Amino acid sequence: ALRTIGTGVARDVSFSRRFLLELRSYTALEHEAIPRLYELAYEGESPYMVTELVAGGTLESWFGDGQRYEPLGVIALLRPIASALDYAHSRATVHRDVKPANILLAEDGRTMLTGFGLGTVASFNNGPGASGAVAPDYVAPERLVGREVDGRADVYSLAAVIFEATTGRRPFSSKSWIETLSRRLYEPPPNVREVAADLPAAFAATLQLAMDRDPNRRPATAGELLDQLESALTSPNGTPERVRRLLPAMRGGGIGLSALVVVAVGAAELVWLFEGSGLSVVMRAAHRLLGVG
Repeated sequence: ALRTIGTGVARDVSFSRRFLLELRSYTALEHEAIPRLYELAYEGESPYMVTELVAGGTLESWFGDGQRYEPLGVIALLRPIASALDYAHSRATVHRDVKPANILLAEDGRTMLTGFGLGTVASFNNGPGASGAVAPDYVAPERLVGREVDGRADVYSLAAVIFEATTGRRPFSSKSWIETLSRRLYEPPPNVREVAADLPAAFAATLQLAMDRDPNRRPATAGELLDQLESALTSPNGTPERVRRLLPAMRGGGIGLSALVVVAVGAAELVWLFEGSGLSVVMRAAHRLLGVG
């Protein structure tokens, strides 16, 4: 498969250096669930890469119209993805853009993860309509504010994918891209049982922790996340203590904030958080539209 990257990458020297370093780290990855990178080169000012061609579709094509999937089946499907992420993290490589469109469902039955190195390009593009832009429905909040990220950002994104697969809805889906960003930054992680009441409370609590705004509260690895979710479905008594502590609050409805208040208060701060990036103009627009300040 041939993928080209915008010329803006080549024109920004510091960014181009970082981008190429990330792609070179990708070339060293050898995992059955990661398509091989065969070549990285330039055609004029436009960098391109040639990767293993995987015949099939993407997980994104499964989603839509509120379609839900059986949780244990989702976990089994995503095991190779979790393994690929943990392998990459062990080699100091963070994906940064785990989303359904980057999860390949090969015709031969394999599940594979593509898009390594392109999360950096998505940051550079800055914006919901930009080619290859990061999907705000799945990206970890620490990445939105420009902090350094580690593998736990990918754990967050994987949890968001599982949320959508098992409920039929994206965790922070809103009418606008700006509102989705604001909810992602200022609201607590959603409870899947508010959308799909038939899912076990322990499963919901595990996903909620995996999407916590504090990376330290999330499972340390993608494999650990899937193990905890599977345990919550098959053996509730084996649920980790930190998950069990969440259950009383979830059952009593003690977790949740008003989205309207959060969006209104949060917009003023978003301008500051994104200052200096290509998103600052968008955030100022949000500030004006919401009448904050």
